[in-house]
Amino acid sequence: MSLGPTQYFYTVELNALQEHMSHSTDRISRLREKAMKRNDLTAAEQISKLQRVIDLVQRRIARLQ
Repeated sequence: MSLGPTQYFYTVELNALQEHMSHSTDRISRLREKAMKRNDLTAAEQISKLQRVIDLVQRRIARLQ
């Protein structure tokens, strides 16, 4: 059974979003490590907040599939 154009687009876009979120998570982890090494607790906290937002987005994307 083939996917219709709309379903195909939806699937491709969801996969692209997952990939972008995965890369963002990796970058954020590296940024947080750098902030912790510099003892920049304010930056580390802001980065942690960003990580929580990305985690939420990833869960919502997973729910859409």
